[in-house]
Amino acid sequence: MDFLIKKIQTILFIGICIISFFIVNLTTAETSEIKNVNLQLILGEAGGTGGCQHPIYCNGTLLKTIQLVQVFNDSKTFVDMPMRSSAEFINEQFNQLLLNTSNNGGPNKEELAAFLSENFYPAGYEVEPVTPVDWVPNPSFLDEITDPNLNDFARSIHGKWLELTRIFNTSGLCDGCYSSIPVNNPFVIAGSRFREFYYWDSYWIIQGLLVSDMTTTAKGMLKNFADMISEFGFIPNGGRIYYLNRSQPPLFTQMVNNYIDATGDMEFLQEILPILDQEYQWWMTHRTSELTNEISGETVILNLYNASNHSPRPESYYEDYTDALGFSSDQEKDYFYSSIASGAESGWDFSSRWMSPSDNTNLTTIQTIDVIPVDLNSILYLNEKILSQFHRSLGNNSMAIFYQSASDNRVNAMQQVFFNENTFQWNDYNLKTNTNNQNWYTSNILPLFADIQSSIDIDNQEIDLLFKSLANVLMGYTGGVPTSLISAQSLQWDGVNVWPPLQYWVIESIMTPNTTFSNLLGKNLIDRWITTNFCGWNSTLESQGGMMFEKYNANFIGVPGGGGEYVVQNGFGWTNGVDLYLLKKYGKSITLNNC
Repeated sequence: MDFLIKKIQTILFIGICIISFFIVNLTTAETSEIKNVNLQLILGEAGGTGGCQHPIYCNGTLLKTIQLVQVFNDSKTFVDMPMRSSAEFINEQFNQLLLNTSNNGGPNKEELAAFLSENFYPAGYEVEPVTPVDWVPNPSFLDEITDPNLNDFARSIHGKWLELTRIFNTSGLCDGCYSSIPVNNPFVIAGSRFREFYYWDSYWIIQGLLVSDMTTTAKGMLKNFADMISEFGFIPNGGRIYYLNRSQPPLFTQMVNNYIDATGDMEFLQEILPILDQEYQWWMTHRTSELTNEISGETVILNLYNASNHSPRPESYYEDYTDALGFSSDQEKDYFYSSIASGAESGWDFSSRWMSPSDNTNLTTIQTIDVIPVDLNSILYLNEKILSQFHRSLGNNSMAIFYQSASDNRVNAMQQVFFNENTFQWNDYNLKTNTNNQNWYTSNILPLFADIQSSIDIDNQEIDLLFKSLANVLMGYTGGVPTSLISAQSLQWDGVNVWPPLQYWVIESIMTPNTTFSNLLGKNLIDRWITTNFCGWNSTLESQGGMMFEKYNANFIGVPGGGGEYVVQNGFGWTNGVDLYLLKKYGKSITLNNC
């Protein structure tokens, strides 16, 4: 009977989502300008990257040639270059170049560079700086930070919104002649090579914008994401068409919740709630896996990252293509390409979490599409609780009950699949090996951020035992908590790299239980994290205006992290957002350590 009731609830929910979809499209039709991109050109059913069929930016001989010759050190550079004329004309010109150079084995790097200069604008040509309308020199939160060094630091970070806010300007470019996905409102970029907005980065960016009292900019970014859900059914990885085959950690509902908490804008909530429902249904339709408990026979549903992909990622074409050369069959290559894109969808690109347990530092063993991740399901659990509250606040009791039931079911599933009763940690589950990954990752405690402890039988004493058992990793590094204890140069989401979003989650996971020990531990980590960010900023203040790095090194104060597919980036959107959030919430008690 319970099973039948759940089925009926699901059918009713899908029906409501379909109705909501049409309502949302009618009310946002005039403001959604994403249709400027020629969707018939960039979207398709098969081949290419799955979600994008653009004959220049997503597949084709030109893309393959440019990337494999490595005209640019960074594969992303080419696919961010707008075209000076149509794709058809450029491909004709390129075919002529191939013909003219066939006797020499094809065009060399210099000839290709000349071709690109003639037929393309520089990377990021259509991305323009813009001054946010709601930026002010002295936001109110600065008055609460009494330490003069921290106040200077916070003021500098606040000023970086002026450096990182952008708009897409495609005027003068032909339709389909750029890889960007235009949106209506200004957005904040991460920085450096990341010229467009990114999905999960924007969660922490919006946190920082709300601290800076920049609610108009924050709301505009939320509207941009809502338009993308209305257009594509989901939020892509970032604001480029070559990201249309994958999403990123689904934090949009939590972004909206943070905005509503800061502004009380219930009218906006009423407008956007059907779109939040629509995104949730996308994740429950396209990113789920059923698991059966061998003892009880109970079947549970959890989510995973699972981008369908049959070719190299355009922005990392050379890297993916060369990594796939070791596979002999198309089936093996497709598995690799799907898992590598899914690893990017996870945000952790890349980590030993996604590799074969038997060879977890080798990127070619990646199997993301067979890993059920703790963090994704923690995010969705919190989303379900928030969506239940949203619907209840607007009087939609049936939907509130639906989401409450969904969150209850997820807690049950997470405890069965992830929870280790000996360590009180939650561990990813591998579908290939039917085992949990017992290594330390910051994601192991993310359910505490989602307040899972309020729904399960675990008391404060047991939570403190968990934190005490992790004391070496949580307190043993001067620059913050390491992502894992596994080191591999090619896997930047491992080892001693310290990532701002993960520090945010670790800090909040520690502080949420609100025990005496967890508060002391959290305070210690906040001090260390703000210190390493402050010292990195202060040491580069005179030479480079104060750098905020994408990631840091756990072993050294103020030193950037390393590894991965590109050099460490400066900017940096989510670092700024995390620091502003912590400075506002804990600023009166933060103590800077020595640099």
